[in-house]
Amino acid sequence: MRYRPLCRLALFGALVGAVAECAVGQSTFGPPPVPNASPSAVRGIYDPSQTNNSPANVTAPPQIQSQPTVRSGTEADLASAKPLEGGQIVARIDGQIVLASDVLWIVNLILEANAQQIPPNQREEAARAILRQQVMGLIDTKVLYADFRRKVPTENMPKIEENLNEPFEEMEIPRLSKMLEVSDRRELEEVLHNRGTSLGDLRRQFYERTIAGEWLRQMAPKPKTVTHEEMLAYYQSHEAEYDFPSQATWEELMIRFDQVGNDRAVAWRTITEMGNAVWQQVMQNPQVRGPVMEEIAKAKSHGFTASQGGAHDWTTKGALRSTEIDEALFSLEVGQLSDVIESELGFHIVRVLERKEAGRTPFTEAQADIRETLEAESKKDLVGVEMEKLRNKSRIWTIFDGEFRGSEIASLKGGTARR
Repeated sequence: MRYRPLCRLALFGALVGAVAECAVGQSTFGPPPVPNASPSAVRGIYDPSQTNNSPANVTAPPQIQSQPTVRSGTEADLASAKPLEGGQIVARIDGQIVLASDVLWIVNLILEANAQQIPPNQREEAARAILRQQVMGLIDTKVLYADFRRKVPTENMPKIEENLNEPFEEMEIPRLSKMLEVSDRRELEEVLHNRGTSLGDLRRQFYERTIAGEWLRQMAPKPKTVTHEEMLAYYQSHEAEYDFPSQATWEELMIRFDQVGNDRAVAWRTITEMGNAVWQQVMQNPQVRGPVMEEIAKAKSHGFTASQGGAHDWTTKGALRSTEIDEALFSLEVGQLSDVIESELGFHIVRVLERKEAGRTPFTEAQADIRETLEAESKKDLVGVEMEKLRNKSRIWTIFDGEFRGSEIASLKGGTARR
């Protein structure tokens, strides 16, 4: 089942007018994402877009060090801290708390998946950096969720959460199962338990992320209509992006030198026999794509696509390693067999099936995509303004940075903890 926008699930129908009516179109906004900027300690090790990496079979990751009473957030404090426990508070955001157990399981998963890339003497530093990154990534969600709870009657929450159960079961359970490589719900619950969290905790976090994302979408003003003049100006300033190179689809017969004992005479004789076998029928009808070429390629060719009848999909000019083959593809007439072409690997005969000459996508064809791009940019800007308003009113504390205002989040996300 395809996930529908929350407004179509009637998520906010229970809010008794506390929220404006949902827009008809599908939302392009999701929950506030984990920040893209990786701390320097794990730069090149952890990619936030790849959190589905399966854990490697490695020894247990180092314990993350922290200290319950840290307020200054200095590196010295963290270095001398005691092991962090699941029930310990690692952040407070507008009256809400983040427990270590909310993030430790994913921190350790990331450490395991990247164990081979993290030198042993940097594991503690990497663990702290990843933990801090995960905590910082939760702040915007918590800020939004806190604002939502302040403005929505408490008695409406059960209905809202009930409406989120279906997408949790249909989207989040399969995602978690794939990430943790488990086959059923019982095994998933067991793995989560062993990692210090639970399905109930992850359900709560899913509720908060989803509500926060929809709340932010609804708060943002509706973007203005994109005009024809704006689309044309965008096209003119990005013309190079709409240029496309020559491309061709083609067929190939190949004899590799290393498949015939590096005997060039045998290789030549074999490729010419193959070429002669298709010459008459292909030349009698240049539009024929097979089965002659396909059958011979499957039976005798050594090319990379021999099992597919020697067929190659659209290939961009200049993309091939062999300049001789590349030149043939973009100089032969469509349907014409080439002469025997020699590369460093062997002999080839190619035939162009279809070719698109280089050009530029006209504005009339590009304007629909341009409209979507400009609308998305406008929505992003409006959402950013609303998010900044909420951040400016928020008070936050973390074990890494102590107390700070929400307006400082952007500068803190991309750097190290305060010193």
